[in-house]
Amino acid sequence: MGIQFPTIWWLFPLAAIILILSSLILTRSGKLEQAGLRAAFIAAGAFFGIIAFTLPFFQQPNIHNPVFNYLIGLPLIVVGLAGRVYALLYLRQQGTTTALAEVQKLVDSGPYAWVRHPQYTFGFMLLVGWYLLWGAVYSLTMLPLILGIIYAQALIEEKFILEKMFGDAYRQYRQRVGMFVPRIRAGKRDHYTSGG
Repeated sequence: MGIQFPTIWWLFPLAAIILILSSLILTRSGKLEQAGLRAAFIAAGAFFGIIAFTLPFFQQPNIHNPVFNYLIGLPLIVVGLAGRVYALLYLRQQGTTTALAEVQKLVDSGPYAWVRHPQYTFGFMLLVGWYLLWGAVYSLTMLPLILGIIYAQALIEEKFILEKMFGDAYRQYRQRVGMFVPRIRAGKRDHYTSGG
């Protein structure tokens, strides 16, 4: 039946919009130079990620269609989870971590040669599959806001952490590799190796 809490359907979008707009404004103005404020925004984004996975449990209309729920939703979950775990393990194999304060080197090979944030890409795919599996209609309508939060988070990480750590190497990487979706290029694909 679902948890009776209809307030979530106006509270979640309102809070998400506030987080997205404030993140973008502060990122653009340079105010997120302060590590404490930046950490608070990253923690808020992570909290929204956790809440996003609980949304199907709140009361809402559901679509019950085996094709929609299982033939599309379930494969998206499997691919999203496998891709997210693979990207995480790949970083560790390369001698670094996803903890931004402990990043040891720039990794631009493996899944990171295709997109700069494969964990976000596969995580979003996992979330879409999760919502489709449940057939959660209201949850599906929240996906653009969740994508906005992911974009704002990635922007903060890139501008205030990764670009500061790796400078020109990161700027060049950003120019040749898409944020969440691979860039289509005419001609032969270049092969990149890990930077340092």
